[in-house]
Amino acid sequence: MQSPARARRLLLVIGNLDTLGGMEVQMAHLANGLARSGHQVTLASIRSRDDSPAGAHGPPIEPAVELVHLGATSREAQLSGLRRLWRMARGSELVHCTGWDASLWGRLAGIAAHRPVVVAEHTPGREHQVSPSGAPRGRYIAAHNRLLDRFTVFTVICAEWQRDILLSEGVKASKVTLIPNGVPVDDLRRQAGEGLTRDALGIPAEAKVITHVARFRPQKRQLLTLQTTVRLREALGDVRVVFAGAGPDLDPVQAAARELGADWATFLGRHDNVPSIFSLGDITVLPSTGEAMPMSIIEAIGVGVPIVAADVGDVGPILERTGAGVHFPAADPEAFYAACREVLSDTSVHRRLADAAAAASDEVDVETMVGRYERLFASIGAPPNRR
Repeated sequence: MQSPARARRLLLVIGNLDTLGGMEVQMAHLANGLARSGHQVTLASIRSRDDSPAGAHGPPIEPAVELVHLGATSREAQLSGLRRLWRMARGSELVHCTGWDASLWGRLAGIAAHRPVVVAEHTPGREHQVSPSGAPRGRYIAAHNRLLDRFTVFTVICAEWQRDILLSEGVKASKVTLIPNGVPVDDLRRQAGEGLTRDALGIPAEAKVITHVARFRPQKRQLLTLQTTVRLREALGDVRVVFAGAGPDLDPVQAAARELGADWATFLGRHDNVPSIFSLGDITVLPSTGEAMPMSIIEAIGVGVPIVAADVGDVGPILERTGAGVHFPAADPEAFYAACREVLSDTSVHRRLADAAAAASDEVDVETMVGRYERLFASIGAPPNRR
């Protein structure tokens, strides 16, 4: 990948790289892509520690990226971590922060070091953002946006619908810019042909298979997918569902499957090869109540799998733009069932959606996303050489 501008020293900040959430994967894609373009990239993870490195449960970070674990899991460690972050900001030309609390920490470090700061917003809705103890954080985040927007050069949204949230929190309209998420399409398609197979999972070749790849959280509604599969089996015969992911709702959904005697439901937990999971399915689904621009949708488009998803965030617009799937009102479970039944039973509809997904690779490719970030960073002048 060729950089459109001079190489720069960049500090990227994120809260935690010990998980495989969409935000964390996007940060890894961005850091790796910027490093491949020749930029000097330092990636600081606030809460992860040296003894739990990213890559064990988080996204892979390439060797060209300097990865720093601040291990800020206590009050004393947080103060030490903020000092380290300030020193790293002084050695960089620009600070880029993704998610909370990184957007607070990174901005404070950038302000103290007199460095320009860019914030990336990945919220699926403030109502879904809670503390580790479950306490709401929406008002806290909004207050910090109001206070710190004057010190922020740009706020990047990954989904157009997020713009109104930020404007309502006092972020200047001129500072909000859209850069959609991206995925390494060529790598995804290679991985899709490796790894899991239907034979390995005991799934007959002639069965209809639904995949649902997401963290097990209430907004992702895996239980609805399980219940909908029951109805689809009654209507269409041998329909299977494969779940991938972990989280607080995993045990309840597994318990519901046991009560149903659902030997047709497979739970994979965390999995290193998500593209191969998509390739198992005839469709992939995401009936969420809240999203921004979910990774599973972009990855499914990259792999070329038809999608049935709730019209939340920017999911509906990207499915309409690419023709890669069907969206339905999130509050209408009957529409979810009807859409799944149509795509699984009508071969012409299924083929049309699969072909459209496969043809949309340029729109969702990670190089497109990285190039947009590079042009944004290039538009920001070099910081003054202050001591």
